[in-house]
Amino acid sequence: MLVSVFKGPHSYTGEDTIEISCHGSTYIQQSILQLLIRSGARMADPGEFTLRAFLNGKLDLSQAEAVSDLISSQHASAHKSRIATITRWL
Repeated sequence: MLVSVFKGPHSYTGEDTIEISCHGSTYIQQSILQLLIRSGARMADPGEFTLRAFLNGKLDLSQAEAVSDLISSQHASAHKSRIATITRWL
């Protein structure tokens, strides 16, 4: 297991965040999640990290919408368009 620490205000959300990478086994993944939930953590809601980034001034509304559009893009052309939009402000 690898735990990456992202310290605010330099993280995507502007807040202190951790990312956990682990073995691909569903059993191992679920065991780690259950341990974290029992310890007080919770699963993030869909779009929560982008919402937090917006609320913390890390993204403006058009950038947050571009991220949402990228995630929901269903075709290569839409994906390429959203990537172009996002890379303009990186």
